[in-house]
Amino acid sequence: MRTLLNIGLCLLLASTSSKSQAQKPKELNYLINGEIKGLNNSKVIIIVYKEDSAKIDTITTTSMGDKFQLKGFIDKSYFVHLHLGEINPRKNSYFYLEPGQIKITGHVDLPDQIKISGTETNEAYTKSQEFLVPLYMRRSALMQQIRNLEEGTAEYNNIDALIKAKSDSVNNFKIDFMKNNPNSDITLGYLYVLQNNLPIGLTDSLYTNLSDKLKQSRQGKYIADKLAASKTVAVGQMAPDFTSSDTTGAPIKLSDFKGKYVLLEFWAHWCVPCRAQHPHMKATYEKFKDKGFTILQYSIDVKKDEKKWKEAIVKDGLSWPQASDLANGKAPVAELYGVQPIPDSFLIAPDGTILGRRLSHKALEEMLEKALN
Repeated sequence: MRTLLNIGLCLLLASTSSKSQAQKPKELNYLINGEIKGLNNSKVIIIVYKEDSAKIDTITTTSMGDKFQLKGFIDKSYFVHLHLGEINPRKNSYFYLEPGQIKITGHVDLPDQIKISGTETNEAYTKSQEFLVPLYMRRSALMQQIRNLEEGTAEYNNIDALIKAKSDSVNNFKIDFMKNNPNSDITLGYLYVLQNNLPIGLTDSLYTNLSDKLKQSRQGKYIADKLAASKTVAVGQMAPDFTSSDTTGAPIKLSDFKGKYVLLEFWAHWCVPCRAQHPHMKATYEKFKDKGFTILQYSIDVKKDEKKWKEAIVKDGLSWPQASDLANGKAPVAELYGVQPIPDSFLIAPDGTILGRRLSHKALEEMLEKALN
């Protein structure tokens, strides 16, 4: 009878040289026992995104009925994707692959309710998910419902308030967790995702409390860099000047627009939420363009997508100045302004002072009305 054991790929892969091959194998330090109802002799796939490189490790086995087992060596804790049956972004779960004995239980059709136990981080993560998943599900249902309603109606405003309340509950839970667990890998993950939606002071405090080990991780260093950039472009600071290129390749500077109110907006041709904002932006532009207001968009598109970037500008009817460095893997102006994710935007006064960031369409128009009328 064939064994259920499948030794997972070692995450500290040895060199292929003969010298490395002669080295003693790493001692196995993790064991995963899983029982997923409905798995029925299907594949179990774990995707590990290595933070210190672009490398992706894949650990795969086939279950015996509904049970499976994996073991191997792991150098530290990794937040990994668990796929049951096949790789499906809509039907996956997550857990922390770390040293120790890990137990995975649940049902193949309920990936959000799969429970992970056995190690400290996974116990805490599962407990957190038991609180958060119902909120996620309720918020998702409300967001589906609001799509069919007219903005500004009483029903729309009521559901919008409920969505905000659910989001606030999610964020408050995560903030409390981060404050109480500064050494947890879960805290690092929460802060990495939430940093753009938190006040700079709170982000700074949460980051300061992280353990040195977490600060030295790739995500920790990224948060530090974003935090430093965010302080530079905080409301009330002078917007850093920059030089980029327009659609013809000619140089274009932020300081070219000194004396006007400028909405500096970051986007890309592939960004659906970015392009969904264009009708609102066009309306605002037409309303205030003759009163001392303009828009400068900066795209983080890469060189190979230059044609698609320019086609999107034409298709969406964008008549204001455009800029991009079309750099492969780099968007220097976005990095300068601490932008990630997109869309993101800054309202800049005629003297270069930053007046607001990520303003809603309503808030932007109200501010311009007050300033220009």
